[in-house]
Amino acid sequence: MSRSLGLLLAIGLIITVGIGGQMWREGAYGTGPQASATPPSGETREIAFVANAVGGTVSLVDVADRAVIGTLDVLPDGDSVGLFRDPIQAVAQSYVQGRTGLNYAQDTDLSRDGRVLFVSRGYLGDVAAFDIASGAIIWRTQIAGLRSDHMDLSPDGTRLYVSAVLYGGNRVEVLDTETGDTLGSVTAGQWPHDVHVSPDGARIYTASLGDMLADLPERDQDADAYLVTVHDTETLERVTAYEFDAGIRPFVMTRDGGTIYAQLSNTHAIVAHDLASNTQTGRVDLPVADGVSEEDWDFDAPHHGLAMTGDDATLCVAGRASDYAGIVAAPSLSVEATIPVGDAPSWAVLAQDDSLCLLPNTRSDDVSIIDLATRAEIARLKVGEGPKHISVGAVPVEVIAAVTAR
Repeated sequence: MSRSLGLLLAIGLIITVGIGGQMWREGAYGTGPQASATPPSGETREIAFVANAVGGTVSLVDVADRAVIGTLDVLPDGDSVGLFRDPIQAVAQSYVQGRTGLNYAQDTDLSRDGRVLFVSRGYLGDVAAFDIASGAIIWRTQIAGLRSDHMDLSPDGTRLYVSAVLYGGNRVEVLDTETGDTLGSVTAGQWPHDVHVSPDGARIYTASLGDMLADLPERDQDADAYLVTVHDTETLERVTAYEFDAGIRPFVMTRDGGTIYAQLSNTHAIVAHDLASNTQTGRVDLPVADGVSEEDWDFDAPHHGLAMTGDDATLCVAGRASDYAGIVAAPSLSVEATIPVGDAPSWAVLAQDDSLCLLPNTRSDDVSIIDLATRAEIARLKVGEGPKHISVGAVPVEVIAAVTAR
């Protein structure tokens, strides 16, 4: 064998091994399956998980202590998708991020045992499961289309439902929480956004935005625009759908499943929708701060964040364009208070037995904690860059100790 031929073979071998290694790294990734569907045992503390969309981290907040106790890096595998992992996502990621900004942490859900955090990683187009104590990725799963969006966990903790909002075939994908395997999908309305599973685990409710790439007057031309669709969790067949007047942002349901309260795109409104008659039964247009215009809105949503107390009596609203937390009485839909918070609150979640409302302020990089009884902001905590979403749950104290030590 000539020296030149040997050199070429060696180079070819190096390239082959390199490509093979890259294919392995971008294929199966993580520590492997981890069961997390059993309830927690032993002492726990209530922790708020704040998804910092721009920073690619999740801040852990001890609710009782009003303190940030740690940070989870949700990009240990890098901030971009490789060609061998998802070639379409790899090509499109820089384009969509250039148009709409960075989004590495769109939504979070905590496992039933309080040990695993599921993170919808926006324009990475996937969901990753993290061991909270170690910070390691357990598994990651690519979602259809170019952006993984909102999620919800089944009551038994075994299934995760994820909206594939952008070019994903209007699908909500069903993942196995232990393995990350895709178990199936349902077809919702155009651009599926917020998703909730009924308390008994029997139904999936998905809200749609309508085609946000179309001009606003043309978005309602499709029959599947502006719907809340309902699917059976066992068969994944569509059961029914409810029609709204505009794209549906965050929504909540009453305990009896009879009424949906929803924020609507391009309005300052919350509407009440009766499911038995499929009709709007109430509406309130929330206050708008002086000087606020459409330039202050993000993604056609001047309000984005809605939580309801367990007695169905009170709504906590994120007034994103006007920088307030709104307290609204339900079912009368009367505004009881607006409380100044940070810049651009973008979600709302309740904590401490519905006595507190937590809101992530996207542009000021902090979290406001509102006392619902006194209707006052009692704390504002600095978190990561671009906080977008919060979820709250019980975490074992030994997991918290590992986080603080890390």
